[in-house]
Amino acid sequence: MSRRLGIAAVVVGCAILAAWAYVRRMPASAPGSSAANSYADPALCVNCHRAIAGNFRKTGMGRSFGRLPSGNTLENFTSGKPFYHKASDTYFAMIQRGGDYIQRRWQIGFDGAETNIEEKRVDYVMGSGNHSRTYLHLTSRNTLQQLPLHWYAEGGGHWGMSPGYDRADHPGSTRLAGYDCMFCHNAYPKIPPGYEEEGAERVYVQPLPEGIECQRCHGPGKRHIDLALTAGTTPESLRAAIVNPKRLAPERSMEVCMQCHLHTTAGKLPASMLRAGRGPFSYLPGQPLVDFRLSFDRTPGASERFENLGSAYRLRQSQCFLRSEGRLECITCHDPHNIPRGKEAAAHYDGICLDCHRAAVARTPASGAHTAGGSCVSCHMPKRRTDDEVHVVMTDHYIQRRKPAGDLLAEKVETHETTATQYRGEVVLYYPAHLPETVKNALDVAVAQIRDGSNLKDGLARLRRLLEEHRPSQAGYYADLAEGYLAAGDGANAIHYFEEAARRSPASAFLLTKLGNALTEAKQWAKAEEALRRATALAPGDALAWGMLGWALWQEDKTAEARAALEKGVNLNPELPELHNNLASLLGGIGDRAAAEKELRAALRILPGIAEWQLNLGRLLASRGELAEARYYFEQTIRLKPDDAVARLDYARLLAAMGSVLAAKGDLNGAGRELQTAVRLQPDLWGAHLELAMVLGRKGDTTAAVEHLKIAAGGTDAEAKARAQQLLQRLGR
Repeated sequence: MSRRLGIAAVVVGCAILAAWAYVRRMPASAPGSSAANSYADPALCVNCHRAIAGNFRKTGMGRSFGRLPSGNTLENFTSGKPFYHKASDTYFAMIQRGGDYIQRRWQIGFDGAETNIEEKRVDYVMGSGNHSRTYLHLTSRNTLQQLPLHWYAEGGGHWGMSPGYDRADHPGSTRLAGYDCMFCHNAYPKIPPGYEEEGAERVYVQPLPEGIECQRCHGPGKRHIDLALTAGTTPESLRAAIVNPKRLAPERSMEVCMQCHLHTTAGKLPASMLRAGRGPFSYLPGQPLVDFRLSFDRTPGASERFENLGSAYRLRQSQCFLRSEGRLECITCHDPHNIPRGKEAAAHYDGICLDCHRAAVARTPASGAHTAGGSCVSCHMPKRRTDDEVHVVMTDHYIQRRKPAGDLLAEKVETHETTATQYRGEVVLYYPAHLPETVKNALDVAVAQIRDGSNLKDGLARLRRLLEEHRPSQAGYYADLAEGYLAAGDGANAIHYFEEAARRSPASAFLLTKLGNALTEAKQWAKAEEALRRATALAPGDALAWGMLGWALWQEDKTAEARAALEKGVNLNPELPELHNNLASLLGGIGDRAAAEKELRAALRILPGIAEWQLNLGRLLASRGELAEARYYFEQTIRLKPDDAVARLDYARLLAAMGSVLAAKGDLNGAGRELQTAVRLQPDLWGAHLELAMVLGRKGDTTAAVEHLKIAAGGTDAEAKARAQQLLQRLGR
């Protein structure tokens, strides 16, 4: 039911969590919480609100997050047919084993056997299944990994890659479910102290809540429950002890919905940004949303996209919304406790439209401007396929006079934002539309310009000027400026401002690790070592900090210490593939090729879509004379990164080496082909010109060989130049 009928507004029910056996309380530092009013066990809500809770359990929000229930799944786990993803040349299957659901992934190796096998238990499901479901694996570090295979409801249900994963180099199961995902899909979880920092590892305290519940929209409920159990409590004081969005001012009421449904873009911008000093789960219903976060948009006229999380964003563009002057809200049409279905839904939504448009609808059929029947929503708010999740169809909340042209349900190919296609320009404040002129507001808007690199040049100058003028105490502003300089390739300023951030927050291992990374990129190994030793002392369980320390130590030729640090990082978190690759580099460098191979295979098992690691393994195998398997990994490298000229040069060397033994199989032709491609991709790859000349000479094409010898002789690679000149002299050229 809707607000117009006087029913409570955007309230999220509680029976979905009746099985919780614990009381989950707001951290004491969170705004609005106190010993007198904190978050309570949501199962207690059911005692007084059983009917509402029962209805809410059936809604999408009521089924937003939880464990995969045995015997009650939407998906087909027993079809036996694997899902093949062509772009990454990978197979997936969802299987049951004992009482567990498993997502299995594998590829077919060079010998036809399965390789890069990964099996992850599905511990949680995010999403109701009305449109799709995401599968999450709980790691030993209490992080949640997003698994690559996704379930979509369209067409009766089918498997597909998770949004953003339909590419050769998808992130596998390394992508963590962040606090922003959990914010909208669940009740507030607990997180360990110190993990509120922007960019810190997303760790959760167990047990996790399982679904959105009452207090996400009504606020902390302990005081309300205590008063309900206290004799003599008046109805007025009982109501005053809980937030009812229906009784809030329209702006505050709609913000309860917009906390999750106001999303300007899924691309890099940023679309929203927490205010300085706010924790990721510190928003309270009834509190101005601007105190919690700011929302940003592109400049007017930038390319429009219809995206999954933008219902309120689209509604706010509608003339119906703009002319209502705050009277049209989400809860005008939606009662989150009870979502109508089928014919009931059409009649319900049409009735709300007719509240304002009945006279116009009665007049227009006679004029021919409108049909006499039909659903208002089907024409003016049609279902459309989203741009960011191309297997999802949903209602467009932009109320338009005429239905957009074209097939709104036509299949789409997933596109991926790149550095070249990312929006560049002013990051425009969207909600609120205006901010008072304060230092904090100016700082936050300046940070938005550089957070995702959309307006980097202007944003860097703006933020730096503000920091130098006002010297705020919050470390985050300095860290953001440092990240911006790092993205701009200005390592010196990045280091300076990371140092400023660390000076203001000396107990932050996260900031020290960031500083260590910037120093590593600048090849300031001793200073990097110092920063990273401080980071590991503050956070001895931080695997990434240990791994980075190991890399810095190796560059200083402290091989034993470097190996120990890298191995510690790998042992702390075996799920970080880059640590395996870095350890492999060290092991290969000291001649332990067998151990290096083991680490490279471990890295590729976790993330097989990284061309550089495929190339590293191919080179290692070639150095050991295992040419057939080496050839397979070179070919995988080129499949993943066809414009890698150096990989093609190495592959050509392998083919030439094989050709000396297997000339009948045409490997010299293959070597020539790869070298021709390499010099076309990178004309100043002088060594490739030299080797191409030698292959052409072996094939009897002296004219073409001389041409490439001359190019090599005119290059800047001293070794290739000398060898080419020597060969030209021998040929009398």
